[in-house]
Amino acid sequence: MNRRNFLQAGALGACSAFDAAVRAESYPSRPVQIVVPFPPGGTNDLLARMIAQSLGEQTGGSFVVDNRAGGAAGSVGAQAVAVARADGYTLLLGNTASLAINQSVYPNLRYDPQRDFEPISVIGSSSLVLVVNSKVPARNVAELVQLLRTSPDRYSYASAGAGSPLHLAGELFKYRTGTEMLHVPYRGTAPAYTDLLSGRIPVMFDNTTTAVQHARAGTIRALAVTGAQRSALFPEVPTLAEAGLKDTEILVWFGLVAPRSTDATITGRLSKAVASSVKDPETRRRLLEFDIEPWGSTPEDMRRFMASESAKWKAVVQRSNIRLE
Repeated sequence: MNRRNFLQAGALGACSAFDAAVRAESYPSRPVQIVVPFPPGGTNDLLARMIAQSLGEQTGGSFVVDNRAGGAAGSVGAQAVAVARADGYTLLLGNTASLAINQSVYPNLRYDPQRDFEPISVIGSSSLVLVVNSKVPARNVAELVQLLRTSPDRYSYASAGAGSPLHLAGELFKYRTGTEMLHVPYRGTAPAYTDLLSGRIPVMFDNTTTAVQHARAGTIRALAVTGAQRSALFPEVPTLAEAGLKDTEILVWFGLVAPRSTDATITGRLSKAVASSVKDPETRRRLLEFDIEPWGSTPEDMRRFMASESAKWKAVVQRSNIRLE
């Protein structure tokens, strides 16, 4: 390269960098899509709409929710964001499955959460709760473990689908307790509850917000929650750690990510806006109604958290030999 070409290339590079900086400073100048890889009405959708409204207020821009339900535990929508233009105008509301579990469960997954996304912020997390049918003669975790060891072929547990966090929670519980239960996957939580309430399935891990109504009705019994702290919906129920199971923390978490190579100025600005949003009393109150503990992490903290979660669930998947097509 001669001197003239070298200077021209340098000038073009400087212009590109300047243009990128200008675009980042004016962001957002048009509507931003937050892709939710699930149908409207669920927790992911409601959380995305809550955050979209708050981000709009924080930035002065417009954030709209785009539901792209395509199955595979959110992988279809996540893949669409992974290949989207890295300009900050297409984001993903991801969760434990799409950002930490699916890469180990689906061998043909077409994106890598660590490689293909720029983390923005973990919005918040919630515990699961270990429940049994009210007729199961176990009133705590120790008694359930004893039943499973005494009758290893008698007990099964339900989940809302193979490869879901509810499924893997059961597998991690089995590993930590040295017990066996047959996994029975269902197409969603509603049909799983039909068999749980009837007694055909005795055990299940579930989201606290769904389980609480049945627990209050006395049709199921809550034995433990899976987070580091007790749930506000189940204040009388111990954590798994309190019940004697160390290193068994299981969180369902939700986070915002952008396509790889999105300008750090944009992801940093969005991260600060999320942190400010979850500190807002009204937003915090609404999150806690869903039993979601607000986080508002930095991009760097989210990257480390995603890596640790991916490693944890990869180990569970490999031990359990779980593979889905």
